[in-house]
Amino acid sequence: MAPTLRIVVRMLGIGAILVIIAVVSRQVYLQVAAQADLADAEEAPAEMMLIRCETLHQRLENRQSRADTEATDALPRVRCRES
Repeated sequence: MAPTLRIVVRMLGIGAILVIIAVVSRQVYLQVAAQADLADAEEAPAEMMLIRCETLHQRLENRQSRADTEATDALPRVRCRES
């Protein structure tokens, strides 16, 4: 009976160790997955903001270049006298 009891105790010990390892690895996996989702969630708004800023910058540059063109067109033209 003693050898059987030792085998059962060892099996229970090994089983407990395996369960603990499984629980810890699952928690680590869930935490890593949550952080990855958080990083993606934080990255998306930043990326959209960057796109919006670049678009606005291009619009302002286009507006400035059109204003410069209109300003040069509005200047009076000086005609040279023919000698």
